Amino acid sequence: MYRIGVDVGGTNTDCALLSLRPEDLTSPSRGVLFSTKTPTTPDITSGITTAISHILTQSSISKSSILSINIGTTHFVNAVVEADSRRLSKVAVVRLCGPSTRHIPPFADYPLNLRSIIDGGVWYLHGGLEIDGREILPLNEFQIKQTVREVSAKGLSKIALVGVFSSLDHEGKHEERCKKIMLEMSRREGWDLDVVCSHEIGGVGLLERENATILNASILDVARRTVRSFKKAMRELELKCPLYLTQNDGTLCGADEAAKLPIKTFASGPTNSMTGAAFLAGY
Repeated sequence: MYRIGVDVGGTNTDCALLSLRPEDLTSPSRGVLFSTKTPTTPDITSGITTAISHILTQSSISKSSILSINIGTTHFVNAVVEADSRRLSKVAVVRLCGPSTRHIPPFADYPLNLRSIIDGGVWYLHGGLEIDGREILPLNEFQIKQTVREVSAKGLSKIALVGVFSSLDHEGKHEERCKKIMLEMSRREGWDLDVVCSHEIGGVGLLERENATILNASILDVARRTVRSFKKAMRELELKCPLYLTQNDGTLCGADEAAKLPIKTFASGPTNSMTGAAFLAGY
C-alpha cells in the first residue's frame, strides 16, 4: 500500500510516493519510491494533477492501492504574509464582553497595512464569562440581531465571534448560541454570512485567540477555493482515497475540516519540513 504526499507552495508543487511496506520503510530511501517537482499553477488544480500523474506514470502502481493523498500548503499563510487584498476578506469582529475588556480593542497590534485590508469594524456585545465560568453579562438577542443588520449593511460576510473565556464555555451558552441567532437571522433575510467561533480555534488567552479567529475568518474564502481545487484534481485523476491536509502540529485533518478552520494548517510548512527530515534521518 502507498501514500502520496504533495507540497503545494507558491512557486512549485512537489510530490512524493511513499511505500508502506516494512521492507521499504527500513531501506535507505525510507520508503520514498518516486518524487517530482512541477511549477504551481494559478488554478492550483492542474499543477497537482501534473505532479501526481507523473508519479503514477513513473511507478505504474494501481490507484486502488493508494491509501490517501496528504497535502501541505502555504497558500493560506502566504495570503496573510503578502497582505494580498485579493485573497483576504474584511472581517467584522464581535466581542462578547463586559466594559473592562474594551480597553484593548481588536486589531490593536496588527500591522497597519494588514489591518487596513482585514478590519471591517468592531462590535462589543453583552456576554462573556468570568474565569470561573460565570456570566459577565447575559446575551442580548436584540443586540445580536442589530449587529447582524449593521454588518450586512456594510457589505460584510465574515464575522469573528470572540467571547471572553469562551474556551471555558463547555455548555455553548454564549458563542454557540450567538452564532445560531446570527445564522438563523441571515438565512431568514437571505444574507450570506460566515461566523467563526473563537472557542474552536484557541485557548484561554483572549487576544491570541481573537487574532487567530480574525485571520481564520479572513482566509475562509481562499481556503474553500483551494480545497475545492484539491478535490477537483483528485476527481480528474479518478482517485477515490481520502484527502488530508497537514496541520500546524504535524498531524492531519480532513479536507472539509481544513476548509472550515484553515488557521490550523497555517504554519504547517516548517512542521512538515522538520517531520520529514526526522523521518528520512531514521528518527
